[in-house]
Amino acid sequence: MLWARHIKKSRRRPAGLPATVMEWPAWNNKHYTIRLSQDLVEIVTRDFPEDPAAIITKAHRNGTSHHPNVCEQLEWSFIQFIYGSNRIETVGTSMCITIKLCRAVSHGVAVDAEIDDDSPEYEEHIPALVQSHRKGDMAGVIRSRKEVVQHAKALAYLVDQVILEDEPISEQLILDTHGFLCKNIDDETPVGEYRDYEVAVAYSKPGEKKKRAAQCMRAKAVPAYMANLVEHLNKEIAEAEDEAGGGGLDPCALAARFHHHFVMIRPFGDDNGRMTRLIMNVLFLKYTGYLSLFGHEDGDKEEYLAIVGRGRKIFDEEDMEVEFSRQASHLEFARYVLRKSELGLFQMWERESLG
Repeated sequence: MLWARHIKKSRRRPAGLPATVMEWPAWNNKHYTIRLSQDLVEIVTRDFPEDPAAIITKAHRNGTSHHPNVCEQLEWSFIQFIYGSNRIETVGTSMCITIKLCRAVSHGVAVDAEIDDDSPEYEEHIPALVQSHRKGDMAGVIRSRKEVVQHAKALAYLVDQVILEDEPISEQLILDTHGFLCKNIDDETPVGEYRDYEVAVAYSKPGEKKKRAAQCMRAKAVPAYMANLVEHLNKEIAEAEDEAGGGGLDPCALAARFHHHFVMIRPFGDDNGRMTRLIMNVLFLKYTGYLSLFGHEDGDKEEYLAIVGRGRKIFDEEDMEVEFSRQASHLEFARYVLRKSELGLFQMWERESLG
């Protein structure tokens, strides 16, 4: 299963997810301590016999590649993540077809978005489009397939760069990932570059049928805000790796803070939601070994969007008023990230307990 094919031509990496896991950076060589904030610990320790940070630390010390089921669990998590993130944005296709397309990408099989309208596979795409109030025609089918395939390629690129190559998050990495995610999907929206025009988001409160529009951050402010976000993210990681600091690294807070600020900035003309969830979960995966999965279950979308909406109000109050490291607009989402990662944490605890 090849989730890291987008690599420099000068590097040669063995094919397949098993090889990818074998090359996972040695966590016991890292100079930081996983330490969750107390309110996050209390959420999970109700269901686990150990502090989540202790479970993660033990797994890091022992490594992951010696567990035979890690590859299968990781591949399935990637598929669930792509399906769920697409579902939040009403893009992509059914779980069944998502599995087929993602597994083809993971095995390095070239996937053609074009499909004959008289093939049985074409008919399999129609129900998902119709149920989500999209056009069940050839254009809709092709677009939905591209939305899955490019999502899988963007995830593969990020895993390769951020985890296998241990590259820091940079603005260029973000731009390149957006290029993978949106390639050949919408000719009207620029890809791989920040927007230079104003955008608004539509929303509605529970029970309201008519949607409202909220103006997003001004385009001229986007470059400065993105530079500031990346700088603070890497500073937080560097401080955690500085043993003298002793503060430790909270992967839930780290990932949630990046996600929340990114979605408030909305740097691109389209696909900001899928972009921020991609980077958030790859960061989370890098420091925990598993993903936080949401969007694939009924009710997830509404709960997620409500949390983002409540966080937006706090962000607007704190922006330019509260020091970046002390801002709290992401904290509710950090709790959500932790809650939605319980399955991965349980699987890790089970592996470490059974040996």
